[in-house]
Amino acid sequence: MAFIQWDKSFSVGTTALDADHRRLIEILNRIYDSWQIDPSKVELDQLFDELLDYTDGHFNREESKLAARDYADLAAHHAQHERLREMVMAFRARHLAGNKPDALTEDMAKFLKTWLMDHILVEDMKYKSLFTAQP
Repeated sequence: MAFIQWDKSFSVGTTALDADHRRLIEILNRIYDSWQIDPSKVELDQLFDELLDYTDGHFNREESKLAARDYADLAAHHAQHERLREMVMAFRARHLAGNKPDALTEDMAKFLKTWLMDHILVEDMKYKSLFTAQP
């Protein structure tokens, strides 16, 4: 079973952002699977890079869509995105330094799962009405 399973309750009302969230879940599942096989594996470094690259693109797309709709909480939303990016960069740096890869990656996987679920189901749902409201 997947570490994180996409569910229709994660939909934020826009196909593009839902697709981004599905892709983020896929990357997190690959990180978790890679850790299960071999936490010291080089593939984890590549997956961290992929996660950082993809989140940067997703955050830019999401924030652009929110800015175009004058989303009142955009600054706070952006700050949450920056926090995630900083945490992933810190996990990656610790992994590259060889600091307890088993515990590190387990902690990271739990953090990322919790962060993503909370972010989508709580924070992103705050803007859903911007995309689903009828004119």
